Amino acid sequence: MRRWVWAAAGGILLPLLAMLLVFGTPRGLKAEPTDPSITAAVVGQPYTLGVENTSLRVQNAGLFPASVIADYYDPDGVRIAEDKVDDLPAGASTVFDQAEQPDLPPGFAGSAVVTADQPIKTVILKYIQNGDILSVGANEGLSAGFNRIYLPLIYSRFGPDAAWNTRFALQNVSSATSACVQMTYLSHDGTVVFSEPLADAPPDPACPNGGLPLPAGGVILRNQANMLEELPEQFEGSLIVETVPSAQEEAGELLAAGVDIFNSGRPSFASYRGLGWDPSETSDLSTAVVVPLVSKNFGENTAWNTKLAISTADPTQTTEVTVTYCCDERLPEADGSLRKTFTVQASTVIDQGLEPELPDGFVGSAVITGEQPLAVVQTMASALPDKASFLAFVGIPQSTASTSAWLPVLYKDAGWKGPLGEAAGWNSWFRVQVANGGTANIQVTYYGDNLAGGSITFSDSVTGSKTFDQHTDPLLPADFQGAAVITSDQPIAVVAGIWSDAYQGDVDALFTGFGPDLFSGPPPPDNTFPVSLGFGWNIVCYRGPEQPVESALANALNSVVAIYRLRPDQQFDKWFAGRPDISTIASLSPYDSLFILMGSGATWQQQTSSTAQTSVNLAHGWNTVCYTGSTQDVETATADISSQVGVIYALGANLVWSRFIPARPDISDLTQLEQFSCPLILVTDASGATWTFAP
Repeated sequence: MRRWVWAAAGGILLPLLAMLLVFGTPRGLKAEPTDPSITAAVVGQPYTLGVENTSLRVQNAGLFPASVIADYYDPDGVRIAEDKVDDLPAGASTVFDQAEQPDLPPGFAGSAVVTADQPIKTVILKYIQNGDILSVGANEGLSAGFNRIYLPLIYSRFGPDAAWNTRFALQNVSSATSACVQMTYLSHDGTVVFSEPLADAPPDPACPNGGLPLPAGGVILRNQANMLEELPEQFEGSLIVETVPSAQEEAGELLAAGVDIFNSGRPSFASYRGLGWDPSETSDLSTAVVVPLVSKNFGENTAWNTKLAISTADPTQTTEVTVTYCCDERLPEADGSLRKTFTVQASTVIDQGLEPELPDGFVGSAVITGEQPLAVVQTMASALPDKASFLAFVGIPQSTASTSAWLPVLYKDAGWKGPLGEAAGWNSWFRVQVANGGTANIQVTYYGDNLAGGSITFSDSVTGSKTFDQHTDPLLPADFQGAAVITSDQPIAVVAGIWSDAYQGDVDALFTGFGPDLFSGPPPPDNTFPVSLGFGWNIVCYRGPEQPVESALANALNSVVAIYRLRPDQQFDKWFAGRPDISTIASLSPYDSLFILMGSGATWQQQTSSTAQTSVNLAHGWNTVCYTGSTQDVETATADISSQVGVIYALGANLVWSRFIPARPDISDLTQLEQFSCPLILVTDASGATWTFAP
């Protein structure tokens, strides 16, 4: 049965959104170069970039095979085409190539919504061909809408020869509710340079309180290269897009955006997704943002430099921002770090190539902290004049770093090998950053059709950060095209890149790895309660309703490494973050007693089940039980089963076991059973026992 991919926290139900722009005639990423450019379909004056197409790389992040559907919509929100794949294996990915979609007309510019019956992760690849030149960009598909979107880096005729520009697509993620949107362009000092619609413009009948109408499923396209009267030449700044409430109701979380950065004088091109703001911890903005890859003149043949584009949540307030670079023994701090502090109004761009205290050849990571939440986009370019490579990705809120990450697209020596057949073709790499700067033990599982059994796994450790290159990985065969799942015993942040040496142009792209989906939603219902989970092992009573593991774990999902549940046959069912291939627990039921391994501490917000538990059947042997009786001394609580029990253990908050042996107070140190604790009970009666809980 087809359904939307639902959120895992707060009961909010939102479809996974994939933003894309599709232009031009059919071509594939693996195709040889073609010729002539066409005019891109954008709002404002036409602007020629080349023959443009996109493809979606969709990964099954669930436990079971998935049925995946991509629906395509025109700018007015009218559905015009559909792609579908059935039985996509857990962990694996598939490709929806819009150039090969026969129902999409040449010149199409719109959006897509991807739905599935399992959790999914999506990367959008954008590629532009202009004669023999290819440019590639990538950004992540979104799984939630927001009522405010930040675009930290906007260009209009910026830089030498006024060649740098941006364009964006703004989508209404709702299939039923129209939106009214306000777009505000800001200079770095917070000055409003242009607002759309203008403050004194008469309201549109569909938006009596102001704003531009955006129909359900619709798209607004803007190209800053064409905004000759609205934005000044040499504009470098930011943009805030927000919904305007209608007269009848508050504005909903309806918006998502994708941004392209391009150069009119060379094939440099990159993409990033708009960053959504929500006051909860699931926002794309944060007071601590992780950037797994920063560099200064790194690489003999590339001389890579990075820049950080930073926007503040409130552009009217001055904010102190600190960038901490790590880890290089040449940096001044004892731990191999460098800390630089800046005063920021609305936005700023920090160029690592101009930082005198960073040594040449530096490659590392960074954490950006601020007094208010920040939106961060990093760009990466070569300092060499003959290199057109240009890349971008968004910073990762430290609070959303998780113990699992999904990478929907990876390559090793795949696709076209150039006109002489001597190039390596498409390849990839990924970089793992340990969120707390320490050491993590990770496991990487590759998924691909040309792998024996469909997957292959290896383990490694990461201290600080580390790069993994698929081009040189002996585990992978040539012509590998697939995906990966990374699990860790510590929260991590991941960025990945793809590249090809078979083409001329800017054939590099970056995207961030996906953690578990978390959504803000409304305040938790009154019947939720907090359960404290510490680093390491915990024994926990699950008191919520029956639901899939990912939904039941809710806000704690990012931090959980593994779950074990003891069966009556003395074996364990198991769930491992990011490892659906070896997980046997699909859902949690009310009053399950769970052994939970945490990669970091968390407070699990559980929702109380409407089902009461007044007794439990115990099997011969070991049992773990959610004790739902009242808190009382252990002898009273277990009086009706004392003759059938050999010993009872309880794990304390200090991870020390206490025990109770009936009629042996001299060697018992467990004196009380707390309500909703999870004792471990050895039943000696071969017939088992029934434990009825005293109220």
